[in-house]
Amino acid sequence: MSDDITSILLPNARLDVFALDAGTSAAAKKLADDWRFARVGIDVVDGGMEAAIERYSAAASPELILIETSDISENFTAQLEALAGVCAEGTDAVVIGPTNDVHLYRSLVGMGVRDYLVRPVAEDDLIAVIAKSLVEKRGLSGSRLVAVTGAKGGVGTTAMAQSLAWLIAENLGQKTLLLDGAGSRGTTGVAFGIEPSIGFSEAVRIGQSGSEDDLKRIIQPATDHLSMMVFGNEPLLTESPDADSVEALLDRIMKTYPVVVMDLSGASPAVQKRVMARAAEVVIVSTPHLTALRNGRALVNEIKHLRNGLAAVDFVINKQSMPAADEVPVGDIKNLLDIEPAARIAYAPKVFMSAEMTGKPVGGAKPEVLKDLLPVAQKAAGLSGAAAKKEEGFSLRKLLGKGK
Repeated sequence: MSDDITSILLPNARLDVFALDAGTSAAAKKLADDWRFARVGIDVVDGGMEAAIERYSAAASPELILIETSDISENFTAQLEALAGVCAEGTDAVVIGPTNDVHLYRSLVGMGVRDYLVRPVAEDDLIAVIAKSLVEKRGLSGSRLVAVTGAKGGVGTTAMAQSLAWLIAENLGQKTLLLDGAGSRGTTGVAFGIEPSIGFSEAVRIGQSGSEDDLKRIIQPATDHLSMMVFGNEPLLTESPDADSVEALLDRIMKTYPVVVMDLSGASPAVQKRVMARAAEVVIVSTPHLTALRNGRALVNEIKHLRNGLAAVDFVINKQSMPAADEVPVGDIKNLLDIEPAARIAYAPKVFMSAEMTGKPVGGAKPEVLKDLLPVAQKAAGLSGAAAKKEEGFSLRKLLGKGK
C-alpha cells in the first residue's frame, strides 16, 4: 500500500486506545485534533489488557483497539484469547509493547493481531497503522480515488478527467472507472459513445443498499481496462445526491476498481469537498488566463487547508497558447499559485471537439496531445514509471473475529 494513505480523510470509525504510558496516551489524544481523524471517534482509556476485557464484557467493541502492555509473556497470550472472547466479530487489535522482538511480532500477527508497535510510539507510526487498518477494513486496500476539479467553468475539466482516466487505463494498463459527478448534466457518456442507463440518485441508492449484480449493471465498459459510470434519465434541475450517499457509492466501486477517477466539475460543493478530502490525488485544471488563475489560487489555498498540504495535488494548465489570448507568462504562474504546474496541455480545439462529437477519446485518436499529462496520470495511479507495483494486502487469520 502506498504511503499516501496517511494523507486522506479517514472513514467513519470508532477507535479505543488502552494506554499504560503517559506518552502513548498523549500521542493518541493528539489524533483527535488531526484533520484526517475528523470522522474517527477516539476514546483513550488509562489501563491495559485487563481494562479492555472488562469494558468489552459489558459493551460492544469498536472497529479497532490499540492495547499497550508491559507483559509479553505467555500470560499475555492467554489474555489475548480472553479478549477475543468478548470482542465483536471484525474487531482488529494493535499491540504496543516494550521490546522490539521479531519472533513476538510474527507470533502476534499469526494469532490475528493486526500489528505490533514498540514503545515509545512515534506519532507518524501511530497514524500509519491506524489509517492502514481502517481503510483495509473497508476493502479499499490499494485502491486510489482521483478527484479532478476546475478553477472555473470552461477550462476543460471534463476533458482532462476523461484524458487522465484514458491514460491510466490504456497507457498504464490499470483497471479504471471514470465517474461523472455532474449527474444528468454530464457529457462524459457522449464523449465515449455511451448512453446513460440510470440516474445519479438511483446509482447512489444502489451504492448504499443494492446488490453486486445491481452495481455491475450500472457500470458500462468503454475499453478492456476502462469502465464508465455516467448518468441521465432524470430532470436536470433535480437536487444532487448528498456527500454521504456519493461516498457510499465510491466505497462500493473502490472495492472492485483499483483506480477511480471522478470528474467534479458539475458536482455540488459538498460533494466536491468530501471527495477532494478523501482522494489519494487531486488534479486542478485551469487555463493560463488571469481570471481562471485567480480562482485557481483560491482553490489551491482551500485544498491546502482541507488536506493539510499540497503533496498529492497537481495543477494542470490547459489550453496553453490560445490564439489572441492574454496569457499569464509561464514563469509568473508558479509565483501566483505557490505551486508548480504539473502539466501544460496545448490548445487543440479541433482535437478535443472532435473527440467529444465522435465518441473517440483524445487518447485514442491523438495520443501525442496528452504526452505531457502522462506523468500526472502515473502519479495519480500511484505508479513509478509506467509499471504497476501491486502491493499485497495484509493477511489476517482474525483471532479477534471469534467473539460474540
